[in-house]
Amino acid sequence: MRRAAQLSFVSALVVAASFALASCLSVRDALHPARAHVVAADVAYVTPHAGGGVDDKQRLDVWAPEGAHDAPVVIFVHGGYWNSGDRRYFDAVTGLYGSVGRALGEHGVVTVIPSYRLFPAVDSVEPMLDDIAAVVRWTHEHIAEHGGSPDRIVLAGHSAGGHLVLQLVAAPDALTSRGVDPHEVKGVAPISGVFDVARSTRLSDDAMRDALWLPLFGARPDAWSPLRHLTPAVARATPMLFFVGSRDERDCLLDYADARKALADVEGTSAAFIEIEGNSHRDMVLEVDGPADEVTPALAAFAQQVTTTTTTTTTSAPPAP
Repeated sequence: MRRAAQLSFVSALVVAASFALASCLSVRDALHPARAHVVAADVAYVTPHAGGGVDDKQRLDVWAPEGAHDAPVVIFVHGGYWNSGDRRYFDAVTGLYGSVGRALGEHGVVTVIPSYRLFPAVDSVEPMLDDIAAVVRWTHEHIAEHGGSPDRIVLAGHSAGGHLVLQLVAAPDALTSRGVDPHEVKGVAPISGVFDVARSTRLSDDAMRDALWLPLFGARPDAWSPLRHLTPAVARATPMLFFVGSRDERDCLLDYADARKALADVEGTSAAFIEIEGNSHRDMVLEVDGPADEVTPALAAFAQQVTTTTTTTTTSAPPAP
C-alpha cells in the first residue's frame, strides 16, 4: 500500500476543479432524475456525551434512490490509511464518496456512508471499530425511515475501510462485544483491503513502521489481522466478496491471494473473489460511478443476492450483475 497521502492541494486548482466537476455532476444528475440522492445528512450515529456534543467524525450520510422501500443496504467505509479521509473526501474534486451512493442507487441499493475517528485523534483501532459497529446499530434501527431494510445490511469498505469491516466480521466477538448481533450483517465486501497487519508491519520501511504501524496496531499486530481469523466457519456464517485491482498495492495483492487460498473451494462457504484487470488501488474507488466502473455492479449484485436468499454456494466467480 502507498504511504498515506498528505491532504494538500494548490488552492486555486481545487477551486477551479470544484466548479468544473460540480457543473458536470449537476448536468449528469439532471439527465438521471431518479438517481440516488442524499436523504439524510450529518446524522450523528452515537448518543452525545452528557453535557457535550458529537465528534464530527461520528456522523453519516444516507443516499437512496427515488421510491426506495425495503431495499438492500450497503454501509460503505472509506479508506485513508486509518489516519485520513472522510465521508465527503474532497467531494467536489474526487467525487468521493457520494459517487458510491449514486452508483449503488442506480442498482436499487440504499447506501450509508459514515465518517469515523482516525489516528492520531484516537490511539488504537478499537475506537474505529466502535464507530463502525455504532453505524451498524444506527442503520438497523433507522434505515427503514430512508427506504432501506434493516434485515438487508451489507458491510463494504475500501483499503483501511476494507480492513475494518473484515475485522468486525472475522475477529471473534468483535460485533457482539460492541452490542451488535452478527446476524444483522448479511455480507461483507472488502475492496483492496489490508488483512495481514502483522506482515505489513514487518515489510514496511522503518519510517512507516515507527510512524503508523507500531503506534496504531501495537506490539500484537496479529490481533488486528483479520486474515489470521479468516476461517471457513467465519465464511460459512457471513458471505464474503473480495475485490482487488491487478495493479493494486503489494500488501493488498498478497492479502487477497491469501484470503482466496484460505477460503476458495472450502465446502459450505460463500466466498467470491474479483480481480479487476488494470486497476490500481485508487482506481478501485475513483472509477466508481464512471464508464469503467466494474466494482459497483458486482457489489450491488452481491448485496441483492445475500439479502434475498437463505442459502448460498461456494464460488470464486463474480456474482451475476
